[in-house]
Amino acid sequence: MLLSDLLKALSEQKTEEIRVLFNPGKLARSIRGTVLHDPIDALPNEPDSILILTGVRVNEQSATQALSAAALVGYSAVIVKVRGDDASQLVNEAQTHNITLLAASDEIRWQHLDATLQAILGSQGSRTQSAQGYGDELYTLANSLASIIGGSVAIEDMDRRVLAYSSLPDQRIDALREQGILGRHVPDMERNLAQYKSVLAGKGVTRFPEVSDEFARAAIAVKAGTKPLGTIWAIENVGGITKEGERLLLEGARLAALHILGSQINNKLEFQVREATLRSALDASLSGKEIAYRLALPAGTVLSLVGFAAIANSNGSVPLITHLGNELSQYLAVFRPDAAITTTSRTVYLLLPGGESESVMRLINGALSSIHLAFKDQIRAAISHTSTQPADLPSMRREVDDILRVTTINPDLASVAKLEDVHARVLLDHVADELIREPMLKHPGIQAMLAYDLENKTNYADSVVAWLDAVGDIALAAESLFIHANTLRYRLRRVKDLFNITLDNPDDRLAVWMQLRLVLRS
Repeated sequence: MLLSDLLKALSEQKTEEIRVLFNPGKLARSIRGTVLHDPIDALPNEPDSILILTGVRVNEQSATQALSAAALVGYSAVIVKVRGDDASQLVNEAQTHNITLLAASDEIRWQHLDATLQAILGSQGSRTQSAQGYGDELYTLANSLASIIGGSVAIEDMDRRVLAYSSLPDQRIDALREQGILGRHVPDMERNLAQYKSVLAGKGVTRFPEVSDEFARAAIAVKAGTKPLGTIWAIENVGGITKEGERLLLEGARLAALHILGSQINNKLEFQVREATLRSALDASLSGKEIAYRLALPAGTVLSLVGFAAIANSNGSVPLITHLGNELSQYLAVFRPDAAITTTSRTVYLLLPGGESESVMRLINGALSSIHLAFKDQIRAAISHTSTQPADLPSMRREVDDILRVTTINPDLASVAKLEDVHARVLLDHVADELIREPMLKHPGIQAMLAYDLENKTNYADSVVAWLDAVGDIALAAESLFIHANTLRYRLRRVKDLFNITLDNPDDRLAVWMQLRLVLRS
């Protein structure tokens, strides 16, 4: 979903809920999800997300520092509450860092705002790291349970990530629950691990008494048959949980299992559809409209295509690429579930919607770092130009292929490259391809000169290349060949006499240099 679409959806619900304090013209940027953040904690690395900045006044230095850090990470926007304070300094900071700054209504609760944003994103098919494809069904379930039980309810997956949570205004909640919601992950504590083991091993509701810093809790495992899918945790009311509350938790676990399992199946099916769509798009088998429809790409979405390939002479290149595709798929499922990926025998192609160049580079470097141990230095990545037209994907693929063709055979080149990084080498490759297709374009004198050098142990070809490389500087070229300048002058005159190769015209020099370069480097 685009930031502009998200703001429009919010305005249709409550016109005064969010307003724009500063817009750098990036409302067309795609949104991956939201992050609730208190500046006293470390800023999560969630580029292309909306940062909901809690626990800070807009006129405090901590607010400007948090906004600056968010811009460096690559967040799409920051949401604050003004609360009647002077926000001019924070607006100036947003202008300096070119990041969208939004203000939420003072009356709205942070958790409610976050849940609202999640529901809108989920309804548009956007998936976030914390709620990958679950939409607002689990949020509705959590609120329903909390309304009966009385305390805050959280639904978690097997990695203890918070998939959904209740946001009722009068619910009972403690610091640990708030921390889990803000971080979208339950803190790793020895006591927590023991509790999870107990809940997953139990067959019904497991209860935990109140301790000094935690309210009493009731929890139940979410399972599909014997397969564990996650857990539901409910803070008990002051009088404890009722029999009705326990019954609802049992029913809630069953409903949550249906949603989670269904979402996992849908995610797998969606992945397969997106993979097939990208493959067809790269082969020019689909129109731009078909691509946009199948991949749910809003009009104007900026598209980047990234290719990954193994270096030349790597052992078992096909198995390596297959393994690479699997590793990248797992990485993207967490960090960019909106991406599409497909694998050929030589290359893994990755389509990133809404990615600016900085966020694309962060993703690639993060992926390469994540899989570095498995692949060491055997992988090269190429980034195409960006486009807002899905029909451009075939040309973007050709660009990526051209870059990888160069970088996979040149170990001295960077592991991640764009066309401008290797433009000259790509151009020479295309010239070489054309000379192979059309042999008549080859200068006959060059072939004769090369044959003459080989038969007579002379160095006319090397002499011409050295002179052209030195841009006509006789002294410099002679020095590189370890010969006298007059010797070089004699050879250049003989080239014209023996092979009818003229070097007086700039076009002739360019044509000769390119052909000799191609021959001598092969």
